[in-house]
Amino acid sequence: MQKVKIAIFDLTDCEGCELQIINLKEKLLTVLDNAEIINWRLIKQKNDPGPIDIALVEGSAMTKEEIDLLKTLRKKTKYLIGLGACACIGGIPSIVGDKKERKKLFSLIYGKNYKPKAWESKPINTYVPVDFYIHGCPVHFPELERVITLFLFGRFPEKLGYPVCMECKFRENSCVLIKNKPCLGPVTQAGCKAICVTNGKYCYGCQGPVKDANMKAIKTRLKQFLSDSEVKNYLNLFLKATKEYKKVSK
Repeated sequence: MQKVKIAIFDLTDCEGCELQIINLKEKLLTVLDNAEIINWRLIKQKNDPGPIDIALVEGSAMTKEEIDLLKTLRKKTKYLIGLGACACIGGIPSIVGDKKERKKLFSLIYGKNYKPKAWESKPINTYVPVDFYIHGCPVHFPELERVITLFLFGRFPEKLGYPVCMECKFRENSCVLIKNKPCLGPVTQAGCKAICVTNGKYCYGCQGPVKDANMKAIKTRLKQFLSDSEVKNYLNLFLKATKEYKKVSK
């Protein structure tokens, strides 16, 4: 039986989601019984250009070279999967949105003569069709394992259609919104097992918007105990580049 050919690529990113793959440890070895990693810069010196059955792509395409790489990958890959918040929804880099804003910051930080190669941070589906997304910052072990395993056995994973609030209920967490603390659980899709809230933090939306997310309602609720600028900064952290947030950002 021919093994499934997997390739892992990084664009402009912190490589945190790739490290999560390495952190699968023994489970990764089990996965490799049915697959072969033919291209991964972090672990291989010689890489096979393809064709590829499954390509996992981390990071944002912020340079012409990265956009060209994405387009080349799409042509020779059966399933292209976004890995992590930067690839799926723009992530932290999208906080600084347009070219005009970035140009101003580049000049302030690096000087007027600096000529940047990287510009806007957008989800990778801006440039190519994406077959599936593994959200998170970084991606969460169980979801990573679930998606890769299903693809290896020829099954297309179901997208979790419920919010992080459901996972909070499963883990018997108290609702932080009721306590007038910021949380995006109601508008964020599940897949992280509510890890941040379970560990005493808040949901920051790194899993991306759940289907039919009511951004207007969450924005109204947050404004009951946060200032307008605090609400904006909180929502911008991960969701600034999403179409759901753009509808209520003005």
